[in-house]
Amino acid sequence: MFDRIFANFLVSAGKLSEQNLGAIFSNQERKRVRLGVIAISEKLMTIEQVEEVNQLQAIYDKRFGDIAIDKKYLTEEQVSRLLVLQGNAFLAFVQSVTDAGILTINDIDEALDEYQKANNFTLGNMEDLKSCDIDRIIPIFTYDQPDIIQQLCGVAVRTISRLIDYHVYINFPKTIGSFDYKTLCLQELAGEHKILTSLAGELKGSLRDTAIGFAGSENIEEDEDTLDAVCELINCINGLLSTELSSKNIDVDMDAPEYYGTPGTLKCESLFCLPIIVYGKELDLLVALNKEYTI
Repeated sequence: MFDRIFANFLVSAGKLSEQNLGAIFSNQERKRVRLGVIAISEKLMTIEQVEEVNQLQAIYDKRFGDIAIDKKYLTEEQVSRLLVLQGNAFLAFVQSVTDAGILTINDIDEALDEYQKANNFTLGNMEDLKSCDIDRIIPIFTYDQPDIIQQLCGVAVRTISRLIDYHVYINFPKTIGSFDYKTLCLQELAGEHKILTSLAGELKGSLRDTAIGFAGSENIEEDEDTLDAVCELINCINGLLSTELSSKNIDVDMDAPEYYGTPGTLKCESLFCLPIIVYGKELDLLVALNKEYTI
């Protein structure tokens, strides 16, 4: 997730062009992150030490980790940790950018510092972001929201990541009083809490792409099929949320999902809006907790 968030930051900062992104992301998918890149990113080795080990690999038929241990640059425990991190999407993105010769590791480090300062993130926040772990990232963006909203956001993003778009990511949320939508799908939960869960987007854009990804079929062509599929996605998300809540002895009942296929306005005293980027298009998750709303 953070690989996409950070990529957008680099583009907005003029450090990376939109034209570069396609090739970088494609290359990222094909490559597994080298231990040297991870070791530098984790500040366990210097650039000079990594270059030395790389040169030794051209002489000795030994793995990077084994040479680094022999040189006492890394411990066995550190190498084991780095091997786990090889599947990290952010580090794969960093490697793809540096391999393309667009930015250096130092450039990336400087940009990370800029991103951290621009958003008032702590070092701990940055470590959580770079982990690309949804469960560690969502609280950073929703820290000021009630636990149930944080839970719902986590369930929604995890579900979309698992079932629709592995590269889903989020933008900064906001709390608003109204939202002008073009198309809206929603479901209400009632019981110990009243929860409105809704997804808004372009009918033939983000909603259709989401519906196709969720249904696993390109045959979704009719508008009604798109809306039905998105409603079923919301039903799935709320079903998972209800299960989580019931484990905490919080009971809620789910009403049938519904949709509004023509433009309108969703109004609420306090409406939480989380932009979710699915297949590169914005899908807005709108949540009202224990608040009255009108459409």
